[in-house]
Amino acid sequence: MTADAIESDEKAGRVLKSHVVRVGLLLVFSAICVRGSVCWRSLDQYSVDPDAYRAIAETLGVTGVFGLTAASGEIVATAFRPPLYPNVLSLFLVDKHLPNAAVAALHTLLGVLAVLFTYLAGLSMLPKNTGLWGPGVAAILVLIDPLLLKQSSVVMTETFATTLVCVVLWWWATYRDCTHEIVFAVVLGGLLSLAFLLRPTFIAWAFLLISTSVVFAPHGVAQVTKLTWKQRLMAVAAPSLIVLGILVAVVGGWTLRNLRSVGHPVWATTHGGYTLLLGNNPSFYDYLRAGSADGTWDSGSFQNAYSHRYDGDPTTEEFWQLSWDSPREIQDPAVVELVTEHSDDLLAYDSAKAVIGRQPAMFLWAACVRVCRLWSPFPHALDGRASWLVTMVGFYSSGLYVAMFVGCFRLRSGLSTSKWLPALTLFVTLSAVHAVYWSNIRMRAPAIPAIALLAACAIPPVRTGIHPSSDLQGDSACG
Repeated sequence: MTADAIESDEKAGRVLKSHVVRVGLLLVFSAICVRGSVCWRSLDQYSVDPDAYRAIAETLGVTGVFGLTAASGEIVATAFRPPLYPNVLSLFLVDKHLPNAAVAALHTLLGVLAVLFTYLAGLSMLPKNTGLWGPGVAAILVLIDPLLLKQSSVVMTETFATTLVCVVLWWWATYRDCTHEIVFAVVLGGLLSLAFLLRPTFIAWAFLLISTSVVFAPHGVAQVTKLTWKQRLMAVAAPSLIVLGILVAVVGGWTLRNLRSVGHPVWATTHGGYTLLLGNNPSFYDYLRAGSADGTWDSGSFQNAYSHRYDGDPTTEEFWQLSWDSPREIQDPAVVELVTEHSDDLLAYDSAKAVIGRQPAMFLWAACVRVCRLWSPFPHALDGRASWLVTMVGFYSSGLYVAMFVGCFRLRSGLSTSKWLPALTLFVTLSAVHAVYWSNIRMRAPAIPAIALLAACAIPPVRTGIHPSSDLQGDSACG
């Protein structure tokens, strides 16, 4: 290569990097404005605590105990929720209380990081012929997604989980092939461990990703067949074992904490039984058989029966056939003395498994319904939710899905390369887990960055503008 050609490539590289930085800064500024506006306009909503994250965070910040404060003032250790989100929230306490402004600031920051890391992931994952349009569009789709905007206004884990997924996608696609295997594995193991501590569902994603990476290897499907089994195992065994070791250590640490504080080796949370029973109970199954006028399930009868679970045996069919006119407000003191958080969770698990055992065909049908609800473009038209808004969100999500399928078609064989493995395994994980447990559209929030990246692949090849040489592409892919 002549000196003039080298100088021309270097100049093109400098211009490219300048454009990459400018687009990234513009996206960050836009994210601050949009996400910040949504969060700060929702300050009052952060006072609502549907999942007890705020209560746990305030108890933790004041007492140092990951638990809940009873009405009597007693501090009770808990494993009801995963630990990461409450621990982060507890850092922002002022005068023993969590200010709504602090939650808004945290969710704004997380939203900005999600947009930025989607853009950075797109630089490595998307076809180079999409230019900067592809990564930019993917980041914008994450920025304006209605579901992510909605979830950023409530004290739940979807915003944090989405951001962690974006970081994992970026780290995997950008550094898997161009950094030391041990460094890559340690960082990946740390990120996946944080994801588990945020939402236990992610442990299934982590193990599926690790196991499939052994097959798809860093060389992709086309090249992996050219390697011997010994070469393939040597290339992926050490990093996979490191990631697995970190995950086992973190899960083990959380389990040990629960054994000491709660009295039982709970490895996930003591909330799983309820979510399994919520999606597998006679009331919900009856709704699936008969339907309802507005297409939604009224869970009132289930909630009433569930509140009386210690007034009978919820593992039997007869219990659910009883007419519980109203929920039990105060539990029998004798029951309270005997029941633990862990035993209550086990009772819910046993009740759900009993329902499934009596109605296996309905379980399979319910599983299909749950998967459809998870990925449905249209949210339910609940009370207080404007029909025009439901329609707009549905059409937006439908268009996003169409773009994603077009993007998959454009990628074709490229979709089977290892850089898309985290996205594909995430889709499988969410579908499999929520086919069994309770499901609604908000639970697909962590997958939206992957959907956006695939949708951005639908962009036609850019015919004008700056296109780096192959050498510069390799440098860009490695950050």
